[in-house]
Amino acid sequence: MRSFCIVLFAAAVFLLFLGRPVQVCRGEDFGRYIRTSEDFRPVDLSPARRVSDRWNRWLLMPWRYDWGRPYDRTLALELKGVGYNGAFCDYEPEEAASHEGAGLLWYLDHAAGKGDLHLRTEQASREALASPLRPVCLADSSVRVRLFDRLETSVAAASAFPGRIAYALDDEISWSSSTSPCRWDNDPRSLAEFHAWLLERCGSREAVMARWGGDGERFWDRMATPDDFQDLYGRPWPEWNLSPWADAVSFMDSQLSNLIGELVERANVIDPQTPCGIVGGQCPAPYGGYDYAKLMRKVQFLEVYNLGAAAELARSLNPGQTIPLVKTGFGPPLAPQNIWFCWHHLIHGDRGLIFWAESWFRPRGVPAGEVFGFGPVIQELARVSELFREARWQHDGIAIYYSHPSIQTSWFIDCQPHGRTWINRSGSMDARLASSAGTLWAWTRLLEDAGLQYDCYSYADLLERGIDPQRYRLLILPRTLALSDQEAAAMTRYVRAGGHLLADHGAGWFDEHLRGRERPALDDLFGIREHPPAGPGRLFGGDLLSEIDAEKHWDRNVVEAAARMWDRCRRENGFVAAERDLDCFREKTTGRGWAHLMNVSLIEYLFLRILDPEEAAARRRLVMELAERAGVRPVVRLRVEGKPPLRTEVTRWQAEDRTILCVARNPLVFGEASEPWQETITGGETVPLEILLDRTVREAVDERTGRPLQAGDRFEVPWTTSEAAVISFQAIDAAESKDGF
Repeated sequence: MRSFCIVLFAAAVFLLFLGRPVQVCRGEDFGRYIRTSEDFRPVDLSPARRVSDRWNRWLLMPWRYDWGRPYDRTLALELKGVGYNGAFCDYEPEEAASHEGAGLLWYLDHAAGKGDLHLRTEQASREALASPLRPVCLADSSVRVRLFDRLETSVAAASAFPGRIAYALDDEISWSSSTSPCRWDNDPRSLAEFHAWLLERCGSREAVMARWGGDGERFWDRMATPDDFQDLYGRPWPEWNLSPWADAVSFMDSQLSNLIGELVERANVIDPQTPCGIVGGQCPAPYGGYDYAKLMRKVQFLEVYNLGAAAELARSLNPGQTIPLVKTGFGPPLAPQNIWFCWHHLIHGDRGLIFWAESWFRPRGVPAGEVFGFGPVIQELARVSELFREARWQHDGIAIYYSHPSIQTSWFIDCQPHGRTWINRSGSMDARLASSAGTLWAWTRLLEDAGLQYDCYSYADLLERGIDPQRYRLLILPRTLALSDQEAAAMTRYVRAGGHLLADHGAGWFDEHLRGRERPALDDLFGIREHPPAGPGRLFGGDLLSEIDAEKHWDRNVVEAAARMWDRCRRENGFVAAERDLDCFREKTTGRGWAHLMNVSLIEYLFLRILDPEEAAARRRLVMELAERAGVRPVVRLRVEGKPPLRTEVTRWQAEDRTILCVARNPLVFGEASEPWQETITGGETVPLEILLDRTVREAVDERTGRPLQAGDRFEVPWTTSEAAVISFQAIDAAESKDGF
């Protein structure tokens, strides 16, 4: 009888789960993988610290292209004489003597060559991306020998010159082509490394197959691609299992970033005084190697493009602002947009700008007068930058969560309208149209418009050390679709300890391997007991799983494309709902904190802040009310002619006992140039700027004019709107602070 009951119970369990998605192998220790894997081991930052004594000012480094005048010591001296302070060498330090003779600091580009880490045009053609093999296999020992030999030769030659400040392995490195999708890499050498990586994480091939599902064996000898999962678009999310593809692209990210780390450490052996890294950093995306939780641990120097909040990620994931960060500039050097660009990134901690100096000194290019006229701008930027030396970024107790598995998930969802033509979704197209990028842009701009600053906080940091609710009172989850059980547990501990969690939508529907859940991982924390399954017909406008049809609006950006669907999923309060069958604004108190699920998209905010500032302010107020309940409020207010200036940002830095406060315009820029419908920086209008603080300060100085300011809590300074206003003052004890505005 007992045996019969056991059999009956087993049969009942089998019938209960028959036909439902099998949720197995959720027991991976994701935290152990992050703490012990080479993938997340940071390189030594000592070379970056040592170079700070030489690289102690903001630098303008012209990347010479098609100049109408040869570059030699005479021209270098002329540039130095009008205010230039930086330069570059390419491949070998052939022009270093000219730089040194003029006293210009310089970096070495393409120190590891080109064609391996950055594939040449013919290697990254559409046909090549669709092939199963990367044209240059990163697991090929001969490729590695070539990279290391080139690097050793370049660094050994450059290290003889005292003006060197950094080595860049290559420009726009990628295991794909920028962040364009591909069907790589099925070379047996890469597959062997892939298998070893999988076994390190899962322990056995059987465990891998359990995670991948019933037909997982077909992905052992080739990398999975989106072609293999097209049928999932017609199913609810709990039935999805993208883990074979997620594991493939995550491994390729690790293969590249670990190779970068090895090359950086080899450069350090030859020259321990000079940091090494990369230039041309791309938007965070599934393809190409731009998981910033991994990448930022493998570089000591980085130029990152202004794509998909990559600049904000790099600034946040830079320990103690040790890694020198720079940007890329384009166009006429004295254009107001370029002047603003330099100041904007200076007040965010950048150490310089690599300027794509095309056609300088040419009759129909940039005339000598404009080239030399840029010198005084460089000198002023360099002078003010000395304030930031040894300074630390000040946030307002806000952390924006960075989940790379969520970006992978969001990319696949966005690709629904492409279908089997996903291979044509180029990296530049994705940077303009990705839901994940648009969501990050929206959250960062909303907070900045409200006078608040933040740090991005990565999934790796959360699982390594948790998150302190005293340091970060508010944790924001931007389209955080994928969360491991351990991340969800860490967030629950954070809330219980007094933290406050704010998610826009879809939080935790998938695990870290992109497998759908029956219920999202944080539902209990949000107080949601019954959750309708998300999927076809139940998200945004109903026809697609995301709010963006990138196939139809391929030539637009995320804001314009999403605008075509907003009115089909708008709630009575004006917000764009994400899950149509779920209430908006759900909250639950747990321990000493609370968790709040908005169930809305914020991408529309980017549209409203330009075209309807009043409605943008109304949306912002709701988020601000939640932030204030979490104990977060701005410490600075601004006024121009009695009104808050639109789309203006405040940054604060702490240097010993002085606070440096900066104000600059804050348009949204997709890449390095504004879209036609967005705000552009024109003329250099100077206006009186009133700065109101939440406390009384002393020994204040207008750092742009050198004028001492009276002690107090209100200051008026002239502000040229294509530049930045900068004041500093002595820090005070909290006991002297006012109660707030």
